Amino acid sequence: MQEDKIEKVSNALAAAWRDGGSVNLSEDLWPTSLEESMTIQDAFHSKVNEEVGAWKIAMTDPSHFLGSRSRGGNQTAGSETESMPPGFYGRYYKSVTQKSPGHFRMSDFRNQPQIEAEVALRLGQDLPSRDTPYSEEEIEAAIETVVMTIDVADTRWYWDPSDWPAGLLDIYKGAADFANAGALVIGDEIPGWRDLDLAEFPVAIYYDGNLVASRIRGQTFAQMVAGLHWAVNLLSQRGFGFQKGLTITVGAIAHALAEPGALTTVRYGEEGEYGEIQITIA
Repeated sequence: MQEDKIEKVSNALAAAWRDGGSVNLSEDLWPTSLEESMTIQDAFHSKVNEEVGAWKIAMTDPSHFLGSRSRGGNQTAGSETESMPPGFYGRYYKSVTQKSPGHFRMSDFRNQPQIEAEVALRLGQDLPSRDTPYSEEEIEAAIETVVMTIDVADTRWYWDPSDWPAGLLDIYKGAADFANAGALVIGDEIPGWRDLDLAEFPVAIYYDGNLVASRIRGQTFAQMVAGLHWAVNLLSQRGFGFQKGLTITVGAIAHALAEPGALTTVRYGEEGEYGEIQITIA
């Protein structure tokens, strides 16, 4: 039954990827754990003739990556959150990955997408799948730089417009669908990133020059490395590696629903002194 469910859901998601439209399956076919969701995603990927252009890491347990990695005292032993993996991953295909300034159409997405301003890690060496787990030191040594990125969040799952964008918070469905990775725009390296407090780094989103959102969260570089370390070893166990030059996003810093036709600019620094990245969704 489990294999039949994974086959049905991954087939539906792959058909929506190829042909458009949304996936509206009965509730008994919805994923009910992150392990099941990631297995569906891997099966979905195997049915799509696309090349991965970047990866996405999404958190479910901030305490794993943010801070000491110990769980807070408000969680009870044996709870679902305690047993849940600390995160999940998603794929951006090359066909939906662009350099800044990015240009997409609203018809490229199933819903009104969410603009997510981020920073991301770019690899300077391969991290192939292997039997021996990678150390955190190996992961940090493989990171070449930190770059500006815009994640355009969307999903192939059906959502009533009145429930959007709250649908992006459905962890299990999101994890099955590339972690809601709709599209990606990649910008330049953030100058002097090694000397910056990336957890407090000012980031803001502007539509046609008007401020619409600013930083709500962030991670230190060490926390980004810890998240990538976890993801690389998880994917290595599942038979997937990371190639030199790939970009890996590590979570939204600021977000806002996309405004059709607006020139969207994400500025880094108090006045954009560290650079900016742009996208237009017409």
